[in-house]
Amino acid sequence: MNKNLIWLFVIVAIVFVSAGDSLEFMPESLQNASLESRKFVVGLWPDWLKPKNTNERTEEALEKLEDPGKTE
Repeated sequence: MNKNLIWLFVIVAIVFVSAGDSLEFMPESLQNASLESRKFVVGLWPDWLKPKNTNERTEEALEKLEDPGKTE
C-alpha cells in the first residue's frame, strides 16, 4: 500500500510541476508555485547538456554560399 501512495504522490507532483500554472481552477498562489517549481527544475539542468543545434553547420555553409564575400 505504501508503494502505491508513493507512486501516486510522484505522479501528482509531476502533473503539478508540468501543468499546474495552466489549471484555471487552482488559486493564483498555487499557479505561481507550480511555475516557480518548473523554473527551479529546469534550472537544475546543466548548460553543457542543452540540446545542440544540429543544423548549425548546414546554416553556416548556406550563408557562405549566399554571400561568398563574407569573411568570418
